[in-house]
Amino acid sequence: MASLPVATVSAQLQLLLLAVDAALYPTLLAAVVILLNQPRRVALLGAYLAAGLIVSIGAGLLLTFALKGAFHHGNRDLSAAVDLTVGGLALLLAVALATRADARWAQRRGRTAEDGADAQKGEPLMQRILARESTPLVLVASALMNLPSAAYVVALKDITAAHHGTGATVLLIVLFNLIMFLLAEVPLAGLIVDPVRTEDAVLRLNGWFSQNGRRIAVALCLILSLFLIIRGIAKV
Repeated sequence: MASLPVATVSAQLQLLLLAVDAALYPTLLAAVVILLNQPRRVALLGAYLAAGLIVSIGAGLLLTFALKGAFHHGNRDLSAAVDLTVGGLALLLAVALATRADARWAQRRGRTAEDGADAQKGEPLMQRILARESTPLVLVASALMNLPSAAYVVALKDITAAHHGTGATVLLIVLFNLIMFLLAEVPLAGLIVDPVRTEDAVLRLNGWFSQNGRRIAVALCLILSLFLIIRGIAKV
């Protein structure tokens, strides 16, 4: 590592930051909790993880090679524009979450459940699908839930703009995804080694995420927005 150019090390650290930001995804942990409560939890969680990785890595490879032409001559203006745009959107989302504008909008749209029957009907569709103990449905849900996030798209742009060889590009995308799916990978390994302690740890972590979900989301959006806006301005 010490022999690598400073710019290369810096780029790797930036990709790591984006991967960690993408990994702290409460929806992924919520899916893991739902699958933990199923009789065939190891098989279903394994299917969910495999489908998520395949779709996410496949989409990443397609986007990377599709964007290759746009960065063929080292287009810094395009790279800065992407950073500033995504950073600005992340900042707007952080403000909306911090001020609970999203909750007020949902109330105006009549999405607040008023009784038990409405609460059941208003349960997220993906949550109902995952709870059906069907491997094909879990595969479909995983594919839909794990499409590229904003942090992942920015990381793919960075990988493309760096003009790595094909092998290095594929390796970086795979490593990024392995970090991004840690909230599913660690519980799956734990279920095989020590299911009781793993289930308890996942439930406690999910409880903490549930209690602090909005604050976590605001913090992640702010970190991502500040990082991208500062980096985008530096490229202009």
